[in-house]
Amino acid sequence: MEKHILPPDDIRYSIFKAVENRIFQAGVVFTRPAVVAGLIEGENEASSLGLEVRSQVREGMNVLAGQAVLTLTGPALALAVAEDRVLGWIGKASGVATAARSFREMLPGRIRVVCGGWKKLPLPWRQNLRRAAAVGGVATRILDEPFIYLDKNYIRMFGGISGTLQAVAALPGEKVIQLRGEWGDITEEAAQAVINGAAVLMVDTGRVEDVTRVAGYLRGSGWRQRVRLAFSGGITREDLPAIAELDVDIIDIGRSVLDAPLADLRFEVLGPA
Repeated sequence: MEKHILPPDDIRYSIFKAVENRIFQAGVVFTRPAVVAGLIEGENEASSLGLEVRSQVREGMNVLAGQAVLTLTGPALALAVAEDRVLGWIGKASGVATAARSFREMLPGRIRVVCGGWKKLPLPWRQNLRRAAAVGGVATRILDEPFIYLDKNYIRMFGGISGTLQAVAALPGEKVIQLRGEWGDITEEAAQAVINGAAVLMVDTGRVEDVTRVAGYLRGSGWRQRVRLAFSGGITREDLPAIAELDVDIIDIGRSVLDAPLADLRFEVLGPA
């Protein structure tokens, strides 16, 4: 490892001076069951330190407590730095992937489970955690096909549901629009959205009673088959049993997946290589 990777006054240069020419091997090990993610970033980080990296799992795998995911070989100093830099990438992403897998498994297959909150993350984290949600089995886009998402702020600037949809009617892509009850009763917003060509109605209030009312209204009006109905807004694990029974097509879960705790890992020097 080149010394410029660390600040020149880093004490670890002195600590490991006596063994700087020896090569050791270390393992990155999960301490409890998890879904693996973040390997790409973890491996790249280790490689940037001059370490030889051998992966023993692949992203998306379920691993058990005590199972090694990476074996790293190189100088003592590089391994000491790797302990600080590698575990975080894998631990955070695997925590997100584990939460995503759990949420997906708790809901019926007819409901598309989405995690769109990655767009609110700091830019350097987005790719890592978006992929983590995906390997956990959760979609990261509300639709697979091209779409335009019209949120509350778009609607406020265009002066309502109808005006917003009319403004984008000629643009390509399915129209997805938030309903929050800001422009009258939420069922009235749903009617305006359907009449003006929305493909997905996103009830973004977090209140089960709101999405239940919209679903009932759409069925009573003969419109339910014309649109997909989505629901979001602070959904937690405790909400899932009730959500599983709802007449919805899409559930968007953000913070509960992305704020998942780190998957616990340990870094173990195994001895001379």
